[in-house]
Amino acid sequence: MSCALCLLPLLAGLLLSACLAPQVAAPRRLLLSYEGAAPVESTAARPRLVVRAVSVPDYLDRRHLIYRADGAELRQHEQAEWAERPGKAITRWLTQALAAQRADYAVLAYTTPDGRAPDATLSLNLDAFETGSDGLLRLRGSWAFAPHSEKASLTGRFDADIRPAAATPDAVVAAMQQALQAATLNLVERLPRLSP
Repeated sequence: MSCALCLLPLLAGLLLSACLAPQVAAPRRLLLSYEGAAPVESTAARPRLVVRAVSVPDYLDRRHLIYRADGAELRQHEQAEWAERPGKAITRWLTQALAAQRADYAVLAYTTPDGRAPDATLSLNLDAFETGSDGLLRLRGSWAFAPHSEKASLTGRFDADIRPAAATPDAVVAAMQQALQAATLNLVERLPRLSP
């Protein structure tokens, strides 16, 4: 019993120091959100374009918002993290943007709801999508358009450079959305028209 009484002041001291310790705020959760025009609704028959899961380098496809501190050194923004993995967010973003900007296609993510083969697929591979040590956000990637599940018939680059307004997570996410928009506009112009 006397040993338990000796521990009581120690436990009280530990509890008091835990209460007085500075509280670390939980990181804010950010999301890439498509804020452009709404997808065009149509009852007309349109070819179905399936956007495959966007491929993102492993170091980027994590909850941490990454930036390049130096040539090979990556760091994360401590005060913010992604609400979902960037690969999924970019796939959804691109699907919504294409659905809004290419009314001649019924644009779907990942697969068709009825399981039938799509009329065309679009694959996007990102090589880089982070802010560099110079403060410039670089989006680097490539895309491949394959009609009727054949070998890719059309390929192109998916690149954009945007300078964020500040080095804050909010400004970086805004710059990422601008970079996606710029690269998507180039892609939209290059996609061919298909008959349903």
